[in-house]
Amino acid sequence: MALLLDDDYAKLADRGIKYEEVEQQRFFIFTNFELTIGMYTVPQCDVLVVIPQNYNQAGNDMFWCSPFLLRADGVPIPQVLPPGGGDNRIYNGREFCRWSRHWNPQSHGVWRPGQDDIISIYRRVARALRNPGAQ
Repeated sequence: MALLLDDDYAKLADRGIKYEEVEQQRFFIFTNFELTIGMYTVPQCDVLVVIPQNYNQAGNDMFWCSPFLLRADGVPIPQVLPPGGGDNRIYNGREFCRWSRHWNPQSHGVWRPGQDDIISIYRRVARALRNPGAQ
């Protein structure tokens, strides 16, 4: 059973966004996610999101990155678990480290059932990775 709706897959294809899915764990992974040049010690990462069973009514919460991201300027990133952290995810022998970022009115709005989609999630992740100090 697919994790997303048919429209979501069409939107991903239209934008050339690469991904993998692990249906048993409900993992959706944006692969080779390009990072802002010079912001991190690596140019790209893979970003894992957990897709809830009631997607697209509830959206998702948080995301996980592999490899563990470090800012090039050495400034710590708030609300990110280091390797070995308690809520990190393992996929294909790789550890994905949690970024605690939530849908709420104080930060990036709320999930809009029936309107938001996988591209909303992608944009939210991109915004968080462009602004690592924001919570």
